[in-house]
Amino acid sequence: MRESIDFRIAERHARRFLRPEDGKLLGSSTRKLVLDTHDIRYARVGRIEREFRKQGSFFILSWDIRRKYTKKELEAAELSHLRLRSAFEPEGESCGTAYDDTAGCEHCGFGARQLNELRLDPGRLPRGKDLARTIAYNEIIVSTRLVEALHAHGITGARFLPVLRKGGRGVIEDWYQLEVTSRPLGVAPVTRFGVDPFDADEAGEYRCPLGHILGLNILSELSVVREDWDGADLCATRQWTGVRSRNGGAFRPHPLLLISQKLRRLLGELNAKGFELEVAHLV
Repeated sequence: MRESIDFRIAERHARRFLRPEDGKLLGSSTRKLVLDTHDIRYARVGRIEREFRKQGSFFILSWDIRRKYTKKELEAAELSHLRLRSAFEPEGESCGTAYDDTAGCEHCGFGARQLNELRLDPGRLPRGKDLARTIAYNEIIVSTRLVEALHAHGITGARFLPVLRKGGRGVIEDWYQLEVTSRPLGVAPVTRFGVDPFDADEAGEYRCPLGHILGLNILSELSVVREDWDGADLCATRQWTGVRSRNGGAFRPHPLLLISQKLRRLLGELNAKGFELEVAHLV
């Protein structure tokens, strides 16, 4: 496995702290810098970021961890971490989806119940994708063609619910909402969470004191408890990640998704779109 991070840095700062040949200028104001985590420059970027934060500012505008695997590595994994890369807005709540937040954890929002069918704006749904999520993270939709294939191949661990048009005015025929039905998997302590690659959230700002939410972002490969897996093809973690927006808002915490080798192979055969796979570990 090779791990790299795609950083975006304001060009005015990049000119001061990076060499001209480091990265690529995007437009006129942003530098793209992709570094292997073993690159000596990776540690330097971290030091610069920490110095900026001491002054109440940021060197890094955004970051994205990417992991590349050989075919052999992917085929050897009993489970894979399914990471949804296709996201869209507005989220369901803005379109009439109702939630009962009183049912959720008072500290982190874990466990809030969806009260009606997922409602979305059909004009804003992604094209050419088979899996996608709203910016709320917890609302996942699956294309009709993929749902039909999952049923035909006996994929276990999920059911698929109708998605309605904004305001509840009829069904969106091309998409279903995903609901994971298999037994949840406990996240193993070796899995790392934090705010970003250089901030492990030592103060615990984004961790639930009751253990529901492990952190704002997952920073390492995902490891789960082997004895929790019931053999289902699609699973979700017992502990979640993310954040509930203060005073309401779009963002909600969400579980992490895992798939079996059977489902991984099926997604490959279908050339399904909208996601990436990482090796997950059963411990």
